[in-house]
Amino acid sequence: MMLEYLAAASIALVAIAIAGIIADRHFIMMMLAIELMFIASSILLVSFFSFAGSPGPDAVVLLVGIWAVAACGVIATVTLYVCMKAQGFDFDVAKLSRLKW
Repeated sequence: MMLEYLAAASIALVAIAIAGIIADRHFIMMMLAIELMFIASSILLVSFFSFAGSPGPDAVVLLVGIWAVAACGVIATVTLYVCMKAQGFDFDVAKLSRLKW
C-alpha cells in the first residue's frame, strides 16, 4: 500500500516539474524543475528498494549514478548562474530563441 503512495508522489513530482518547465522560461527555475525530476526518480527507486528486500549491486549503482548526476546538475547550475550574473546576462530563456546563428 505504501509503495503505491510513494509511486503516486513521484509521478506528482514529475508532473509538477514538467509544468514548471513549460510555464516558466527562467533558466534557474528550469534547472530546479530538472532537479525535482531527479528527486522524484530517487524517491521511486528507493521505495522499490525498500519493498524488494535486499537490492542487488546494479540497483545501488543506479541510485548512486542518479545522485551523482543530480549533484553535477546543481554544481553546473550554480556555476552558470554566477558566471552569467557577473556578466549581466538576462536569465529569460525566451530571449535566447532570438539569437542568430
